[in-house]
Amino acid sequence: MLETFNIKNCGPLQDVQWTPGPGFNVLIGENDTGKTLLLKALYTLVRTVEEYGRGSDYRTFRQVLDSKLTWTFQLKKIGDLVRKGEGKRLQVKATIDNQNVFYSFGQSAEKGVGEALEPDSPRKASSIYLPAKEVLSIEAIIRQSREIDKQFGFDDTYYDLVQAVNKPPQMGKNWKSFADARKGLGNLLGGRLEQSGKEWYFVKGKAWHPVFVTAEGIKKIAILDRLLSNRMLTPESILFIDEPEAALHPEAIIKFLDMLALLAGQGVQIFMATHSYFVLKKLQILTAQKRLSVPIMSLSGGQAFTSDLKDGMPENPIVDTSISLYEQELEASLGK
Repeated sequence: MLETFNIKNCGPLQDVQWTPGPGFNVLIGENDTGKTLLLKALYTLVRTVEEYGRGSDYRTFRQVLDSKLTWTFQLKKIGDLVRKGEGKRLQVKATIDNQNVFYSFGQSAEKGVGEALEPDSPRKASSIYLPAKEVLSIEAIIRQSREIDKQFGFDDTYYDLVQAVNKPPQMGKNWKSFADARKGLGNLLGGRLEQSGKEWYFVKGKAWHPVFVTAEGIKKIAILDRLLSNRMLTPESILFIDEPEAALHPEAIIKFLDMLALLAGQGVQIFMATHSYFVLKKLQILTAQKRLSVPIMSLSGGQAFTSDLKDGMPENPIVDTSISLYEQELEASLGK
């Protein structure tokens, strides 16, 4: 679990500190406040802790970190991530599974960090990042770009997800909440995701539909089901989701969040960035129904303001705009 983190001088993020919870954790804020940047920074660190020292990969922690930073943020030099200002250094500190990790570099950094403190041992779980755009219909393009052309274009959040989805389903009994989540996802989808050769299909009854003609929202939910069936998501995984509301209609968002609540109950830690008041309201309802704590971080002007949805909606432009629209609708209906 990602227990604490402190990120300084990372793009628009001046000094962000947080002690997230074990279940849902939500990032909100206007555009260009650094929500996706923060998600990717956390994902990069967590995946580095998971990948170094695994199997026959003999790269050091720093070598894995350098590669993840380069291929996740896709900058000619990673020093461009550092917040502008003379003498500023980007610093990331975190506690993951009771182990402290740290790295830092300045604006002149090319392909490697200047300082790094590695954990005593790597994580055994595999964490997942679900970007706003689905990957199945562009998998071949992603692989061509990364494996053959070796060019920037699709970052590690896309490439790692493609690799994870391609793991075949596993037989045997799944964790109960995961099995319940899969049943719910199956009912929501009305079908399942299948792979034949290098092609993906959405199977509904006896009909096999090419993934290219399948709705984007269905593909997005089907990917989560696939990750549960092939055990790439486990109770110790950390799931990062950018804009869970993208391409989903309101009813699907509600059910999707219900499925995520089952995973959170099994031990999956979830970080999501959202623009949707609808998502926030559903999560607030879940806090009452399931007595959950849902820490929320509002980003604004490089600063972070923390609260908890169980205590009510936070003050934020997203929330304020949604409430304003509701008030305007109410006034119009009353003829004011």
